[in-house]
Amino acid sequence: MKYYLVIIAFIGLISLNSCEISEDGLRVSYDVVAVDSVQLPATFNFGETYNIPVFYKKPSDCHVFEGFNVTQELNVRNISTVLARLDSGGCIDGDLPEEQTLRFTAASNGSYVFRFFNGVDASNEAIYLEYVVQVLE
Repeated sequence: MKYYLVIIAFIGLISLNSCEISEDGLRVSYDVVAVDSVQLPATFNFGETYNIPVFYKKPSDCHVFEGFNVTQELNVRNISTVLARLDSGGCIDGDLPEEQTLRFTAASNGSYVFRFFNGVDASNEAIYLEYVVQVLE
């Protein structure tokens, strides 16, 4: 048992040492960006997987796609696009069009409500692009 504890401690020390960020090191931050548009089919077939194109704009060329944040409650999906900003200096700012694919499997009957984050209004409330897609059996 002591042997395993020594190995785990050694691996822990190595991993902590390798994660050190130097003064001139790369810093990463995360941003949620508004979705401009989505190409959803009119209907889904039960059990099939779909590639859904999602369009948004990157604030700079230092932003890279990190993934989709999807929360669900029954058949409602709230979806936001998350970008990582690799802050290494020399970024070119601007609204750079980007497209990523959201994979979705229609795993239940009825319909799905997709709510894609589209920004915030004047009172700082979230705005969503909302789509309802029926599932055919």
